[in-house]
Amino acid sequence: MKAVPSPMRTGQADRKSPKSSPVGRTPERRETSALPRTLKARSRGTDTALQRHVSFFDDNGDRAVDVVECTRGLKALGLPVGMAEAAALAIVAPLSIQTRGSLLAMKVDIDSIHKSMHDSDTGILDKRGRFSARRFNKVFGKHSGVGRDGDKVFTATALTEIIGASRETLLGTLVSTAEWRLLLALAADTEAVEDGRTVPALSAPRIKSFYDGTLFYTMARERARVPR
Repeated sequence: MKAVPSPMRTGQADRKSPKSSPVGRTPERRETSALPRTLKARSRGTDTALQRHVSFFDDNGDRAVDVVECTRGLKALGLPVGMAEAAALAIVAPLSIQTRGSLLAMKVDIDSIHKSMHDSDTGILDKRGRFSARRFNKVFGKHSGVGRDGDKVFTATALTEIIGASRETLLGTLVSTAEWRLLLALAADTEAVEDGRTVPALSAPRIKSFYDGTLFYTMARERARVPR
């Protein structure tokens, strides 16, 4: 006699089958999941300083940064709504071309980020994006101001001198100027007095952490502790 399937068991299997199928749920999990915004979670031990820097924006760990991820990262650093979106587009579009060879991709390739390095830079990061402490001390040892506590600091004036000393082309100089002005606006951690005026400034450790790829993670932690 042939075994007849139990109607109850068959019905249960039919009812469970749609729920048991993973299709359709996995992409949703990937879209909503985000790595903790820490250096350990977002970068690899073999990353260069420049790759650690860009990995801050890589929410899902796929070694690429799109406009949405860049926008979230900029907001985590303190850029306001509207400005963060505009800045993200201005950042991702050219870097997509430089690191992926296509504007259509609209993603920054972290593993090829060294291809985006421009002229008129300080040379503190080498051609592969690796940090040189000796070069850092040489460049920033020449131009600095004095903070309220007597420590070496870097104001907009000092940064302008550094940019001028590294000038190669007009475009490279303009890019460097925009980068430093944005960094000073977001990351200033001390003050100095110039011509009787109190102005924002970056401490030497703050700038060094920018070059070694750890500053953004520090800033995100600092902002996370600020009550909203």
